[in-house]
Amino acid sequence: MSSLYVRNLFRSWLGDPSMAVAFYDTVNQEQNPVEETWVTADFQSTFRERVTFCESSWKEEGEVVLVYTGTPGVGDGELLAIAETDIKTLLAFRDATRQLIVVGVQGVSEFSGGSANAGYQIEYVLEYEYTEGP
Repeated sequence: MSSLYVRNLFRSWLGDPSMAVAFYDTVNQEQNPVEETWVTADFQSTFRERVTFCESSWKEEGEVVLVYTGTPGVGDGELLAIAETDIKTLLAFRDATRQLIVVGVQGVSEFSGGSANAGYQIEYVLEYEYTEGP
């Protein structure tokens, strides 16, 4: 589970007015997006270790999976184009405290959440490093 700091900062970036796609937080929340195209995020911590002997000094590595949902049956071009624009915008954001750094983004993948999904979905995985403490 990613740190609250990581989650809150990514959520604020995804909700920024410069982002083209509406963000819906679906982590333990029921949502019913009205937009045809929208994005949500899933947070995964892959590694966490104490950096020093200080009680609150930690380094965390993880991934934020962005799942973009668009109109089904119209191909992938429109959703890919808008998602690529958003990814470029997102990668331009910086944490003013320099605690959180996006270190990479994996290539886009097809995504399926099963029959409960009403739209066509793709995903991007953003890799991050978060350092907490002095």
